[in-house]
Amino acid sequence: MRHILLFILLTGLLLSGCSTLQPIKEPAKRQSPAAQVQSQALTRVNTLLAQAERAFSRKRLTTPLDDNAYFRYLQVLSIEPENQAAQLGIQQIVETYLAWSITNIEAGQYRRATDMLNKARSIDEQHPSIEALGNRIARAQTSRKDSFRLDQHELTSRGDAAISKLHEIGRSAEKHQARVRIVAATDADGRWIYQQLNNASLNRIRATIELGSPPTIQLTYP
Repeated sequence: MRHILLFILLTGLLLSGCSTLQPIKEPAKRQSPAAQVQSQALTRVNTLLAQAERAFSRKRLTTPLDDNAYFRYLQVLSIEPENQAAQLGIQQIVETYLAWSITNIEAGQYRRATDMLNKARSIDEQHPSIEALGNRIARAQTSRKDSFRLDQHELTSRGDAAISKLHEIGRSAEKHQARVRIVAATDADGRWIYQQLNNASLNRIRATIELGSPPTIQLTYP
């Protein structure tokens, strides 16, 4: 009987002692030096990509020298040479410059068009559109052009004389498939001129509108 009581007493002491035991925590694993470097590089790449996208949205493609989209993408590639986001970003910069060059060709701004083309070429001289666009600028510079100066008073009054003259110019532009550049004092004048040109043609005329003086229409023939 004494043995049984002693067993029960020892069992109770053991159980009460177990209830106070705390789980043993394993020490936190520390990153290896290589993993730390990789983590820091990833953080840096993400920061640079965000800065590049912000610069691109603000049209800071290659300027200013120390804070532009192209510079940031090059920094990313210096860390990750195969980074697809940076490669795509640089391609978009080239395409944007080419689009701006075309816009300036159509506006008759050939020096500006050449400048945009040269910026694209400085980034990717092997781009398949570079040579073709350069040839297009050269042809545009030597194309025959006609310029028609308009009377501001007639434009303001929207009179028959202005309408008759614009219809004549519109028919000529359609016949020769000319590109049209409209210079007008106000946006409303420019849109009205463009409307009159199209009223005289069966097909929609290609035209750009610029604000300026004196009011002028320039036809550039292919």
